Amino acid sequence: MKLAVFGTSGFAREVRDIAVLTGYDEIVFIGTSPQNSISGCPVVTEQEVVSLERERWMFTIGVGAPKTRKQIWGRYPGLKYVNLIHPAATFGFEQREELLKQTGNIVCAGVRMTNQIRAGSFCIFNLNSTVGHDCVIEGFVTISPGAGISGNVLLKEGAYLGANSCVIQGKSETEKMIVGCFATVGAGAVVTKNVPDHMIVKGIPAK
Repeated sequence: MKLAVFGTSGFAREVRDIAVLTGYDEIVFIGTSPQNSISGCPVVTEQEVVSLERERWMFTIGVGAPKTRKQIWGRYPGLKYVNLIHPAATFGFEQREELLKQTGNIVCAGVRMTNQIRAGSFCIFNLNSTVGHDCVIEGFVTISPGAGISGNVLLKEGAYLGANSCVIQGKSETEKMIVGCFATVGAGAVVTKNVPDHMIVKGIPAK
């Protein structure tokens, strides 16, 4: 199988590792400038995307920044994007199947998702992050390594949770703790109240 990875950063290389583990045997990176190769994989520019699509390559976006990820998708919405799930990720009842109804999601090693979680597309669930019951994760969300999302949480489109941050549990399925659209939660922060759209918060409690 053939996979083209948008991005050339360290996270893109981690995405390549998941791809190899899940059966992709031909991989290229798509960068902004010409390079010979990264970790033995060729690097091409976006000028080659049409040719790759014509040759029936699959695609993923290995970029951590939600806005950049959405911009890339906006330039190429018709490509065949795939979900990549590391074999060491674990899921509650029917949760993996629910996630696979979406597209472009990347689930790294050690991720744990319980049950009744609804996720959008093009999300990143990074190393050892956890998502509790009855959460809603909208599209283009980034959950960084070690972040913990308790039950009854809503992460709106493009929300970014920094490494080892925590969002405490919402009051109920209908009254969720909310992190707003394209809001940013700093590394190690603990969210104890709703975060407005586009807000940056940090600290314990997050302010």
